[in-house]
Parts: sequence; C-alpha cells; structure tokens
Amino acid sequence: MPIKTKIADIMTKDAFYVEIEDTIHHADEIMKNEKIKQVPVVENGIYAGLITERTLREYTLRELYEFDDAYGEQGYNKITDFQNIIHRQDHVVYPEDSVAKAIKLMAKYHLDCLPVVDWNKKLVGIVSSSDLMLFIHRLIEDDMIK
Repeated sequence: MPIKTKIADIMTKDAFYVEIEDTIHHADEIMKNEKIKQVPVVENGIYAGLITERTLREYTLRELYEFDDAYGEQGYNKITDFQNIIHRQDHVVYPEDSVAKAIKLMAKYHLDCLPVVDWNKKLVGIVSSSDLMLFIHRLIEDDMIK
C-alpha cells in the first residue's frame, strides 16, 4: 500500500532560524533554549544553509568562539564573520515532495534534518528525523505498517 503523505503534512512550520547578520551567540541561544541541534540561516529571506551544534562545539574547541558570556564580545561576532560556520547544504525538500524522498535524502547523506523551501528558496519549515519518527509511529499505531 503506497503512502502518499507530503512533507507539508509532517514538517515543522514556523521553524526557528537566524538571519545571516545575526550573531553566533544568538544562534547558540536558540539551539540551547529550544533544544535543537541545528538552526537554518536565511539571507534576505532566502535559505542559505545550516548552523549545527557540532560546528559550534568545534569552534569552541579551536577557541574561535566561546560560549561563556564572561569571555567577552567574541560570541557576539556576526555569523558572516566566520567563513565556514554555515553548512551550505544543497539538500532541501519542497512542501509537495513525498516523505519517502526526505527519508531517502536523510539516510543517503546522514542528515538530521532537511530545510523545507518554496520554489523561490524561501524557508517555509523544517523536517527533522524526529518528525519522521513521529510519522512512522502514527503509521504503526494506525496499522498501516507492521
């Protein structure tokens, strides 16, 4: 039995994001406060990439960014001040794409999430591995898969 669920049916709308001119500290705070591991970056309303918790940890270890506010103004540098902090991920999905497409992309490229964009590359949501797991759980509960 084919499942025809679209990304729009399971994605998180109104996803948290940062503007490219925001500070690294702002991105870090969003991830901490919302307990998420990545945050999309937009530039002039257009999806530009992702900042991940892992990248921020690497920058901390290399002493390029310090999470502690007492360290000084270093954490208040803009995202654009750090050339490689944004993962310029080309893998995105559209609201009308199938859930199967998202699963295939995430498995193939070992991704934790996929930004959902419209045809103008404007961020409209995000689909995470948690969203997919909840979707699969609903299918199991509804006896659609065994």
